[in-house]
Amino acid sequence: MAVIKQLSPQEAFALSEQGVLLVDVREADEVAQKRYQVANYLHLPLSQLAETYKQLPTDQPLIIACLSGGRSQKAIAFLQAKGYDDLSNLDGGIKAWEALGLPVV
Repeated sequence: MAVIKQLSPQEAFALSEQGVLLVDVREADEVAQKRYQVANYLHLPLSQLAETYKQLPTDQPLIIACLSGGRSQKAIAFLQAKGYDDLSNLDGGIKAWEALGLPVV
């Protein structure tokens, strides 16, 4: 398995500002309470990823995010097995993101 690239919340936010897609793999009830406020955002719950992953572009980098970084790493392992290679994990998830004052809605 390939090494999973880790991004700090600041790095992930900067990349999202440059147009990189942030993929949130938390469940719908979690996202309804609070979500990342970025322009390029897609919600694909980990529990449905096997059915929905083909919605993801294969020709651009993706930031995979969750609550604290565990589920996003599982999602990355799944996506790598499906041939995706330009993937980064948001280290610390939305907890770390919000702790640094980055935007949520």
